[in-house]
Amino acid sequence: MKKIFISAMLLCSSMLGFAQLVEIQSIDKVALPEGVSVDKATISPDGSFVVFSQNTVAGLHKMDLATNEINMISANGNSFDLKIAADGTVVFRESRTAENKLRYTSLKAVNARGVETTLVAPTRDLNGFAVNGTNVMTVDNNKIEAKSLNGGVAVQMPVASIRHGQLCIDGKVISPNGTTGNSYMWPSVSPDGTRVVYYLARYGAYVCNIDGSNPVFLGGVRAPRWYDNNTVVGMHDKDNGHAVVSSQIIAVAADGSVSQILTDKEVIAVCPSVNADGSKIAFTTPHGELHIINVNK
Repeated sequence: MKKIFISAMLLCSSMLGFAQLVEIQSIDKVALPEGVSVDKATISPDGSFVVFSQNTVAGLHKMDLATNEINMISANGNSFDLKIAADGTVVFRESRTAENKLRYTSLKAVNARGVETTLVAPTRDLNGFAVNGTNVMTVDNNKIEAKSLNGGVAVQMPVASIRHGQLCIDGKVISPNGTTGNSYMWPSVSPDGTRVVYYLARYGAYVCNIDGSNPVFLGGVRAPRWYDNNTVVGMHDKDNGHAVVSSQIIAVAADGSVSQILTDKEVIAVCPSVNADGSKIAFTTPHGELHIINVNK
């Protein structure tokens, strides 16, 4: 097992808020229709819409950020690990319990016209998937397959996934901090395909090379995801054992050198999502609110 440097944790936490990694223009609270309570939201690559689940209503919903119009795109879709392709196609998991009492997961896509297709048939082992442009890479029972959403030639790319709590790239375990007693979460590959950000339970977020080498500690950054090739965003949250009592969205340099707090303490900001050019960061609150951070680019 590779050694985890506690001193790096102290260094990173001491530098929170001391750098300008993201130049914020404004933070806007989205006016939601009455009765709509957003649970988790993913912003589209062009920043024109979000897809979200609700706290009290099942399914996935698409909201146009210019008109605030909302439409259901799936009655049973899951917002966990949902991704949106460059052409606006929403790629998501859909789970069901079969007659044998076992749970199966399929991977589906809904394009901008509302047409749904199945990318992976119901399976017990949908380990992970990645979307880049209009290409989808899937890992089903450790088998890798590239798919094109527009009928063209599919382009392969690295895909990060979790299998039995371990971090995998293209179905192969890399687990940079070792496999014994460690549980990995929230993995994603950088836009240029060279590095992986992930969260190690009980410790915090790390970035490593695509082969698992050189893990760098980023601090207590939960739900981390890439802002660009050099920066990661996530949430720095605290809970009382029952609920989140405080949380701020933060940006961290991928080398762990500096961090920046992006939101005020007055708002419990969770689960950030970034559009393709980094001009918008969406986040939600435990109260079902949706906010957009507008960034000067």
